[in-house]
Amino acid sequence: MSVSTSKIINKIRGLIKDLLKSDGRNAFEYDNDASFSLSESYVSSTGMQVFQNGTELSTGWNYSTTTNKVNITSSLTKGDNILVTFGFYAKYSDAEITSYISANLTRFTQKKYKKTFYMNDSDHVVALNNQNPTEQEGDIIALITAIDIDPQNINVRIGNDFTISATETRAKSELINDVLNEFMRSFGVIDFLEVED
Repeated sequence: MSVSTSKIINKIRGLIKDLLKSDGRNAFEYDNDASFSLSESYVSSTGMQVFQNGTELSTGWNYSTTTNKVNITSSLTKGDNILVTFGFYAKYSDAEITSYISANLTRFTQKKYKKTFYMNDSDHVVALNNQNPTEQEGDIIALITAIDIDPQNINVRIGNDFTISATETRAKSELINDVLNEFMRSFGVIDFLEVED
């Protein structure tokens, strides 16, 4: 079974500490434009709510990821109060992280790994010859992508003897090579370490 991009993205967000914040809230007063720009750049439309004069609108609105605007299609009267609540990410959009994942799949080919991974049109990481990635391979894909995005924010242990911590001062390409080499040598258990703030 293939590993979905969304599952890998969730793991990457945990590693780079870009978790969903649920306190997005914008208030507007309707004048003559029924499109309302949200204040955060990386909005998650899942769980978004729109209120008109305190009443939740279950229909009559949509959200555009392209414009980052809520468009109300139901009837509005000048002076109506519009409240939008939403979740958001502080650092990266899903599209940005997906691009990083896609780029990092080539690292397996460079290492002559037994599977050739690529991202299909359904946003799933898959492999040639119907050998799709395992959960463990999905974890490694998430890990090397997270290192590529933010190498100073990663703490991980592979097996009993190999650890990478956020205090590393080496180049991210060296860290990624170390992870891939260790993974290919041992196929050991991957443990994500807790980071104390």
